Amino acid sequence: MGGYAFGDSEPAARRLGLLADLFEPTTRAFLERFAGRPFGLAVDLGCGTGHTTRLLASVLGPRRALGLDQSASFVARAAAAAPAGVTFAVHDVRTVPFPTGGPSGLLFCRLLLSHLPDPAAALAAWATQLVPGGLLLVDEVERIHTADPALRGYLEVAAALLASRGQTLEVGPVLHRLPDPPGLARRHDRIAVLAPPATAAAAMFAQNLAVWGGQALQDGVVTSPALHALAGDLAGVAAGGRPATITWELRQLAWEAARPR
Repeated sequence: MGGYAFGDSEPAARRLGLLADLFEPTTRAFLERFAGRPFGLAVDLGCGTGHTTRLLASVLGPRRALGLDQSASFVARAAAAAPAGVTFAVHDVRTVPFPTGGPSGLLFCRLLLSHLPDPAAALAAWATQLVPGGLLLVDEVERIHTADPALRGYLEVAAALLASRGQTLEVGPVLHRLPDPPGLARRHDRIAVLAPPATAAAAMFAQNLAVWGGQALQDGVVTSPALHALAGDLAGVAAGGRPATITWELRQLAWEAARPR
């Protein structure tokens, strides 16, 4: 069990670009709730190719933004497109301390905890990396609603792939029920709704499937004929071949580190 199933190849990098475009509206609105605070160092956990790190820097304006990811190839891509004040480093975010030279004013992750088998342990470890009054922001999937058979079929395979590794696609309810990490107090716990065009969602799903379909076959969560059929069905939805809808509910949480009394 364990391990990131979605890879860090060239197609995997492209799929992250599609994902970034799709999820930017809800992530931006979430971050804007905390704009205006003075952040020294803001750290993006599991930054991938840097889309969320650049968004974090743009919305919150910290003195420095740092993206951390275990993929050297993703970090190299992110660094090549980094604006001033934004840097990147290779690091497994399950391991603390982070290579930051000290605690951070803000930690952020999006769609990361669904890939970790023990979210509670990760949150507890991250809590140790904040300055007093620092924030830990989390943006994860609560539920995904669709009646379209191709979109639903994709989600079932994706959920099975993650489950085979001890991970959870719709991890939001788990996070909502968890006790607050030691030393942190929950300041925000709400659902944001994202309803993009089904054609865009299907295009992203098709790209995702191309990236990790082989891994799903290897893990035994889908057969080759079913995978081939699903790819064709997703292409049909992406091309607008039939009406379809899809809605994400996103669990957005914020914890604040205790201040000295």
